[in-house]
Order: sequence, then C-alpha cells, then structure tokens
Amino acid sequence: MLKATLLSFCIILASAAYSQSVKLVPNSTLAKIAGRIHGEEEDYAITIGRTIYLSCSKEDFLSDTPWVKHEFTHVQQYKKYGILEFTKRYLFFSIFRSYSKNPFEKEAIAAEGPKPAYKKPWVSMSSY
Repeated sequence: MLKATLLSFCIILASAAYSQSVKLVPNSTLAKIAGRIHGEEEDYAITIGRTIYLSCSKEDFLSDTPWVKHEFTHVQQYKKYGILEFTKRYLFFSIFRSYSKNPFEKEAIAAEGPKPAYKKPWVSMSSY
C-alpha cells in the first residue's frame, strides 16, 4: 500500500512538473486567513493558477497524498479554463451551491481517492 501511494505521488509530481511548474508557498498568510474564515485552523490550501498557498509546511502538505491530489486537480482545472474563467465559475458555484455540490470541488474530492475505512474501537464496559 505504501509503495502504491508513493508511486502515485511520484506520478502526480512528475506529470505536474512535466506539464507545468507548480509553486508551493508554505506558511502562507493568505491560506491561514482563508482557513480561519472556513473554520480550518490547521491545514488549509488555496490554489490560484499554478501556485498553491499552504497554511502549513511543504513537508506536511506533501506527506498527505489525498490533499496533494486535491490541490493538483485545481491546478489542472485552472489550466483547462484559465484563471479568469475558472475563478468566475468557481465563485458562481460557491455562491449558489454548497461546497460538496461545486463541480470543481467534486472533481478534486474524487481525485483524492477512496477514504480509508476507520472503525472506532469497541470497548466493553463489562471488561472493567
């Protein structure tokens, strides 16, 4: 599983580097403010064109493969639509639809891959 994750991560970075240069801006004030506005105090990112503004370090961001896939999807969306058209459409969907119904976010969330199944450990009170 780890090898597959690392391989997919390398493919994402290699394809992004091949097609365009993506800039990561760690500890960005812009990302931190936007994160606070959206109730995310720790990890938040804003992608504008080929630049990803991070509220955390590059290392923290790059260690989270689903998050990397999500933000790189936004980079590809900007490439497809252009900065002005993407921004116009994204703002329209953000105003008139919820986050989960915004087609740009739906595509980015789908790119993250399957969510790991986490089961809360069951503890019997009779064992105490």
